[in-house]
Amino acid sequence: MKPFYYFLLAVLVGSNAATAQNTDSTKPNILLLFVDDLRNSLGAYGDEQAITPNMDALAEKGVTFRNHMVQYAVCGPSRAAIVTGLMPEETGVIGFKPIRKKLPNVTFLPEYFRNNGYTTAGAGKIHDPRTVGDGERGDGDDVKSWSISYEAPKGAYNNRKNALDFQEKPDEDYVDGIIRMQGIDLMKQVAQKDEPFFLAIGFKKPHEPFVAPKKYWDMYEDTEFEPAANQNAPIGRDDLKTHILNGKDVKAQINPETGLINEDFQRELKRGYYACTTFVDAQIGMVMEELEKQGVADNTIVVLWGDHGLFLGEHGRWNKHSNLEVASASPLIIVDPRNEDAQGESFSAVSSVDLYPTLCELAGLPVPEQPKNKNSTDGRSIKGRSLVPILNDTDAEVKIGAITVYRGQRGLGYGYRMKGNLRYIEWVKNGQDNFYELYDYERDPNETRNLAVVEREIYEPLLHKFSRNIRAMGEGDGCLALLKTEPYEMSRKNKDKTLVRDADGDGIPDDQEGAGDADGDGIPNYLDKD
Repeated sequence: MKPFYYFLLAVLVGSNAATAQNTDSTKPNILLLFVDDLRNSLGAYGDEQAITPNMDALAEKGVTFRNHMVQYAVCGPSRAAIVTGLMPEETGVIGFKPIRKKLPNVTFLPEYFRNNGYTTAGAGKIHDPRTVGDGERGDGDDVKSWSISYEAPKGAYNNRKNALDFQEKPDEDYVDGIIRMQGIDLMKQVAQKDEPFFLAIGFKKPHEPFVAPKKYWDMYEDTEFEPAANQNAPIGRDDLKTHILNGKDVKAQINPETGLINEDFQRELKRGYYACTTFVDAQIGMVMEELEKQGVADNTIVVLWGDHGLFLGEHGRWNKHSNLEVASASPLIIVDPRNEDAQGESFSAVSSVDLYPTLCELAGLPVPEQPKNKNSTDGRSIKGRSLVPILNDTDAEVKIGAITVYRGQRGLGYGYRMKGNLRYIEWVKNGQDNFYELYDYERDPNETRNLAVVEREIYEPLLHKFSRNIRAMGEGDGCLALLKTEPYEMSRKNKDKTLVRDADGDGIPDDQEGAGDADGDGIPNYLDKD
């Protein structure tokens, strides 16, 4: 009898351990899926050539933010912004400086959830390793962020000599296949715990070099890729530099007369990028399949985020490093299975820094403050705004424009992308007048004309309005150099054409309505149409 009793007891204990899960819908699990250099080349974003069924399936289940902008189109500062909720000038990461050297007491997003009862774990590229710790470990992550010790992926096949390399190898021989396996192993550990989990999985492709299993390259055999339509700098922004990919294969394909990559090889490079995107999509599909298998999908918020876009020949560039549209824009999809209204597309302007307060609100946590300086623990507000109002109503807006900062030859440039068709950019450099750019993507989808230069007199009223908008209602908070300068000054000829700032179109100027939230719906008064 005793052997049977112990056997039964073991079965019951094992059964309980296998089914112990977080079922508290007020404390949902969080699954973050980060993808490096992911531009809006997904089926869900209207790209008919992209083979991305798994990311498209996520879009079907949640809200797809079609006008999402990163805060700096380089890996390190972009990731620093999303995990701190702060703008690049505030974190000190405009490049690859360790965040905690400037703000030792900063609270990263996963760390905050860990401090509030979540089991946290990460696989792959979450932070850029050069921005965490002392910045000298090439494969580490932030120790305070993770309940389960972080382990970097190792042993992957790679080829850094060429821009293109597709071999007959299994997914698991490549870094993103290894990251997917690590992520699934972590999911199996955290999904069966009583407490909620915060799991982040960061994939490294489609970052160049374009290296992936050949089967994904073969999927685009019949796809007719074309070189980018505009491979020149915009008129009125003639000093914009070109950039060529690394690789011996690329160098052999440079046109000596134009300095650009030969068009046939541009087609090959685009095929390589899309193949790598499809490779990552397959890994995401396997992660989502495991989430369902673990039985926790109905109580897990899923976020898909690209750390920035990537030029594929636009303006003669094959990099990010810009505050123009292709580099600044990236996918953001949020799936909240608890909220049946959280579906569809939104074209409202949103920012990566908005994710921190959004996840806090969805998990019922107060939004923390970040340290004001090296010696403090608080005193600096998070600059993001919760996107929960947009999850509830995809037409809602929480800001006029989303800001992308970039440091270039003209100083610090602040791209300001609004809902609709316009991007405004203002460059600030000590000792010089501010320089302006304005693009209309309805009239000029390929960014060929900087209207702030080529049609300045006509567009002066808009330049004046946007330069005031970006400085008002907290829209530009954290843009330190910008806020030390004055708005655009209208010429005498246009003094009587000043435009009223009335973002919600209710006839009441923004300054009179203010940035408060009178009805508590999460939408600032100056944007609240109710």
